[in-house]
Amino acid sequence: EKRSNKWAFLIYQDSVPDNYLDILEELHIPFILSPWHNKDVNKKTGECKKTHKHGALFFGSLKSYSQVSELLAEKLNTPAHVEVIMSPKGMYDYFIHAENPEKTLYNIEDIESGCGFELDKFLLNNNNDEFLSTVI
Repeated sequence: EKRSNKWAFLIYQDSVPDNYLDILEELHIPFILSPWHNKDVNKKTGECKKTHKHGALFFGSLKSYSQVSELLAEKLNTPAHVEVIMSPKGMYDYFIHAENPEKTLYNIEDIESGCGFELDKFLLNNNNDEFLSTVI
């Protein structure tokens, strides 16, 4: 079974508890959540996808697929499928569609995080090309 200390997941607005941020804080695991994706379109059908957030958990040690899947399904009513994060930079791009001009661009200010996740450093490191071009 796959093991990692960085896992990605989805939450759907119509099934996640309203206090999802409190629940995540109570887990004491650094996390980051995308803005609500409410304008994504299914390429095959042309219909809007259900409103959702992409999330990531950053554990202090390796966790198995089933450990993470069961924890999130129990606490946040997430789909069972979770994925290993290979690249935090790629995750950032996916969160706001930064590198995907044919998709709706979401607002970086709507990213949520907690439990010690250093959002400012993450954004600086993952947005440094834009940051440098703004500063120079």
